Amino acid sequence: MPITLAAPATPPAGGAAFHEILIAAGIAGVVILFFGWVTLMERLDKPNPVGALADWAAKISGLPRWVALPAVLGLVSILSCAWGVWWDVPIHMQKGRDAGPLANPSHYPIFLGILGFCHAGILSMALARDPLPRHTIRLAPGWRVPLGAVIITGAGLIALVGFPADDFWHRFFGQDVTEWGPTHTMMIGGAVTFVLGIPLLLAEAAQIGTVGERALMGRIFGHRVVTGLAIALCGIPFAFLMEFDLGVPQFPAVTEFLIFGFLAAWICTSVRLWVGPGGALLVAGGYLLVHAFLWVTIDVLPDVLLARFLLLVPSAVIVELVGLALRPNRTNRAIPFALLSGLLVGSLGMYAEWLWSKVFMPLPQPFDADALPFLLAVSTVAGVGGGFMALWMLSRIRLAAAAEAPSDPRQLPYRGFGLVGLVIFVGLMSAFAVPREGDTYSGTVTYSDVSTGGKACDGQQRCLARVTLTFHGKDMAKDAIWFYALSWQGNPRHGAGDNVPTDPSAHVPGIVRTALEPTGKPGQYTTKDPVPIYGPWKTLLRLHRAPSQMVSFPIYAPDDPAIKAATGRQVLVADGATVKTQLESKFLQREKKDNIPAAAFTIGYLLVLATWIAMFLFYGWCYNRAALSPAGGRRRTTSG
Repeated sequence: MPITLAAPATPPAGGAAFHEILIAAGIAGVVILFFGWVTLMERLDKPNPVGALADWAAKISGLPRWVALPAVLGLVSILSCAWGVWWDVPIHMQKGRDAGPLANPSHYPIFLGILGFCHAGILSMALARDPLPRHTIRLAPGWRVPLGAVIITGAGLIALVGFPADDFWHRFFGQDVTEWGPTHTMMIGGAVTFVLGIPLLLAEAAQIGTVGERALMGRIFGHRVVTGLAIALCGIPFAFLMEFDLGVPQFPAVTEFLIFGFLAAWICTSVRLWVGPGGALLVAGGYLLVHAFLWVTIDVLPDVLLARFLLLVPSAVIVELVGLALRPNRTNRAIPFALLSGLLVGSLGMYAEWLWSKVFMPLPQPFDADALPFLLAVSTVAGVGGGFMALWMLSRIRLAAAAEAPSDPRQLPYRGFGLVGLVIFVGLMSAFAVPREGDTYSGTVTYSDVSTGGKACDGQQRCLARVTLTFHGKDMAKDAIWFYALSWQGNPRHGAGDNVPTDPSAHVPGIVRTALEPTGKPGQYTTKDPVPIYGPWKTLLRLHRAPSQMVSFPIYAPDDPAIKAATGRQVLVADGATVKTQLESKFLQREKKDNIPAAAFTIGYLLVLATWIAMFLFYGWCYNRAALSPAGGRRRTTSG
């Protein structure tokens, strides 16, 4: 007997309830007031428990007080953010949007983590006392702060502003359930770029002779390894690939190759140049250790989709082998080492990652082999950009940590290399990262193995069915990067038995991924396993063609009363009906309002993009400034 399901209540599709805004503001207010009080006490030179703790951390580590305690606070905070994101993103993929920001427990470690690393920068500035590095920024008479602290604070503030901006965005534009929404990139981007301040802080500490054998970490590992680990942290932007790791990427496949190739070349090459032999393997080891921690700690949570991840080890091995062949620490060997490493990481390294994806990554990976020449071509160019970035960054850190440095900016080595690397990355992202609709395709949908015993699914009864699509005209899936069926946001209140996962990472309720396999008839494909067509599920057939066309055949979505736009009405394709493709973000992000001019979305994205480009240029200015000696070779102090 068929089971009829009551229509589930839907969470609001706009911003947060006012009382939740007050609670979040109260939490932030307590943290802000506390660190404001610490800053006041420090500037008045009055004793306080945080200052005493910073002095203790400085004593046992050998680092300045403005490095030792803030660095620990920042690293603990970013780990809290990472853990919360690994919990939060799967929740949205399995259950849909939240009833409110505070109704989702994963938001607390993210919010507290952002407050933490933002105030790590503020704490570093509050604790800043002589001796200070060569170059500082004057905040007030008698108060100068290290450049690394300014980077951390700037990244933290943009992430913190992302929280209220996110609520405004949802109220005005509706909810875009993607990791890459503009306000989400503010929060995640701030988290993943704050770490750029850590190696600079360590280099600034080295200027005043407090880093080395006296440091606790220095006595155990050596200062070079400690700073190498700090540089390795700059690979945290791998977090932007989490949608690929979870098997629901909403951006073109090339972005995974582009971002991973760029970061792998940049970070592995940087640390190999800094540490020497074994440096790139140090990066891979840290990467795997962090992912192992996240994997194990998230795995204990009930029914949470586990993120997979690329390996990074092939890139690290390639960089080590190139280093053994070229010996880059010798004169005039750094440039060929960095560029050759970038070329090979972007090509051979990413090819090895594609092979790894066959074993470990969820659908829609591995991407179609016919797309590899295009994907590897882009990642190879991105890897060269990463090599340029590595040369620029390492030269600045070396000079910032050195006792002597040039006073004329024109004497800085690798001038323009960082800008070239940034232009390469931003240019490739602009060219390939934006999903496009392209041509419209159509096909006939039929159902088989329907669990209700007939050929119909009415959206109310519990109904699982194999979906078959027959293209009209040319077979557009034949050379596609991916073509598979996705059912997500099943809001698993009915139990895990409805799911027919096809890969180990999907053995949780609320999400189904299954391959679309050719039937043997021209242009006809059928799902390997049945998919749900009822209740809160959203089911679609995803088609991605190179370079950036991302469309879908919508099969089913429930009526959503909280969505007032036409996109919130029920979608239900009848057996034998013709269905046309649409830009898949219109279906995946159906909460977005349809009465807002497209120009408003574009302006919002461009404002966030412009902000980030400005921030990256500011980070570059801080690194360049730290690498210079003041005119006359004299270091500024807090009194002057």
